[in-house]
Amino acid sequence: MSNFIQYIKDSFEELSTNMTWISREEAQKSTVVVAVFTIVFALAVAAIDKVFQTGLDNFFKSF
Repeated sequence: MSNFIQYIKDSFEELSTNMTWISREEAQKSTVVVAVFTIVFALAVAAIDKVFQTGLDNFFKSF
């Protein structure tokens, strides 16, 4: 158990002293870009799904 606690302490020290973090503004801009891309991608997938669903519905109605 002591090794695990030391590992956690060392991990937090590593994150606070040796890591280079981006600025808050840059993080916010990146978050907005990711959110917008995610929404656009979800809409594109939904549109493609709707096209395929309509096509399959029409195909099976023909039988």
